[in-house]
Amino acid sequence: MSRIDDIRGHYVPRLTPGRAHFDILDWAGPETQRARFEVLARHVNLTGKSLLDVGCGLGDLIDFLQRKNIPVQYTGLDVVEEMLARARENHPTERFVRADLFSDASQEEVPGSETFDVVYCSGALNLNLGNNLEFLETALPKLLRRARETLMVNFLRARNVTRDPTYFYYNPADVLAILRPFVVEKHIRVIEGYLPNDFTVLCRPGGE
Repeated sequence: MSRIDDIRGHYVPRLTPGRAHFDILDWAGPETQRARFEVLARHVNLTGKSLLDVGCGLGDLIDFLQRKNIPVQYTGLDVVEEMLARARENHPTERFVRADLFSDASQEEVPGSETFDVVYCSGALNLNLGNNLEFLETALPKLLRRARETLMVNFLRARNVTRDPTYFYYNPADVLAILRPFVVEKHIRVIEGYLPNDFTVLCRPGGE
């Protein structure tokens, strides 16, 4: 099966009536989803910025930002049309796009040249697809090319604890090694401590 087939096969069966959003999205609980969103709000000035939410799922990030009264020009992107249908129903004034940002195929709704002040990717790279680090070598540069000011991506953290084989667990050093050819060292930051099994990488594209 293709990567997108694997993703759809994991998430589409979870879209059952009455199921909580955090459970559909496979978060441990609403507080873990919120904790990741808080890192974005705390470390990036979002007010008035254009924001691309990669792997947006049901659009929960825009709900979070609205509750915090942080106005953004929001675009949610996902490859699972059933998720997007629910997101559009819940947020009819927001822009939601079905596209695979990591494919070289043409993007009808997200032109190849379209960029955003902030690109955010929360949890979308954590499903174990068998080649996560290899895929990350392609995915991170493509995310960076979409970000004018900031790229923020969070990952499950590899530790010496029992791991669920459904997910892939990353070492920060491996992620940084992929990013260093594309980002000046001082513009990369690893944020930890907000959850025991998670870390976030913040990048600011650009030269010295």
